[in-house]
Amino acid sequence: MRSLSDLFRNFMQLGYVTDDIDAAASYLESRLGTVDCVRHYKSSLGGGRPPGDPGGPRVPFVVVDGEPADEWVIDVALVNAGPTNLEIIRPVGGAVGLYRGAIRPGEPATLHHLGFRVDDFDEASAVVAASGRAWKQYGDSGGIRFGYLDMTAELGHFVEVMELDEASAQGFAHLEAASDAVRDGAQA
Repeated sequence: MRSLSDLFRNFMQLGYVTDDIDAAASYLESRLGTVDCVRHYKSSLGGGRPPGDPGGPRVPFVVVDGEPADEWVIDVALVNAGPTNLEIIRPVGGAVGLYRGAIRPGEPATLHHLGFRVDDFDEASAVVAASGRAWKQYGDSGGIRFGYLDMTAELGHFVEVMELDEASAQGFAHLEAASDAVRDGAQA
């Protein structure tokens, strides 16, 4: 990777925000015709700290505006349309203002970010730093190392960059397979 545009090479996700996770998921299912969304309530990364030793064990954490978040809780709904993952986030509590500010109250969902997969999050972080920028939010869920680059002034949305471990990659593959199975079954 040499430039910010290299972060955009492997598109995988449209990220939305909402004030009602169940209404947003129902909208995708009933109005857009997706398969059932997988919902996770009260997902938390708060309280963890970035590892001091890069080779040490991975522990979940999130850093917002350069500060480790003591509380960071969201609800998430996930579904795929073929290879494209549709993620809906409802901010619940703590340092989740990055999501809260984009919500249009009463609307099912609002575009928040485009998500891209990278092979090496450390390399992506070096590209971000070399461009004179910093992650607005970054962390590790235990299976996904991620960072949000604030491109709202230029592009109107955040850019999320994700490095997936094998289990997380398989989780997204299962969402894609569920989407494809319904489509393929409907064409039979």
